[in-house]
Amino acid sequence: MAKTNANDIRFAPHGRILMATANTAMPTLPAPANAFDETTALSGFTDLGYVSEEGAEIVPSLATNDIPVWQSAAAATTVITGAGLTVAFRLMQFDADSTALFFGGTWKKNEGAAGDPVTSTLTLPSSPDLITKALIVMWGDSKRVAALYIPRAQVSEREGFTLTRTDPNALSMTFKALDANGKLGDLVVSGDMTAAA
Repeated sequence: MAKTNANDIRFAPHGRILMATANTAMPTLPAPANAFDETTALSGFTDLGYVSEEGAEIVPSLATNDIPVWQSAAAATTVITGAGLTVAFRLMQFDADSTALFFGGTWKKNEGAAGDPVTSTLTLPSSPDLITKALIVMWGDSKRVAALYIPRAQVSEREGFTLTRTDPNALSMTFKALDANGKLGDLVVSGDMTAAA
């Protein structure tokens, strides 16, 4: 039986990135017809809005250590020393959720006198706390949906943004997955992926 199947070539013309309190359960995957409609809520999760056209980069990683022995030029065995999963993306909206993730901290509305303009302050602490969130990266097309669910993730890297006349303030960040009872996350897709090849 032939293995080649053009239907298994996947693209991500649509996508969403959503966030929730750490360990919020993965909701039911929405149907492809309305999965990428921003009015389609995923229970417990907040949509982070526009993402740059590059989409998201998902990188699973594995660190190993070879065990050499006297009797062989090749390693006798290999042990796993670390496992990881990261997701990188650029948020295009400069709003309360995206800026709190990027800078750390919490927004506070400044209470001024009546008639004063409304302002808000996000204080950047010199000793910031690491904020742990649940994250969903969802992508697909009109026929199929896939979602990477990470129960516990933290921002591990941020890239600077330049203030210019014509470019938006894109907030680039990388989330790393933390252990969640023996797993880093779940990949959930529409359709049956268990059929034997």
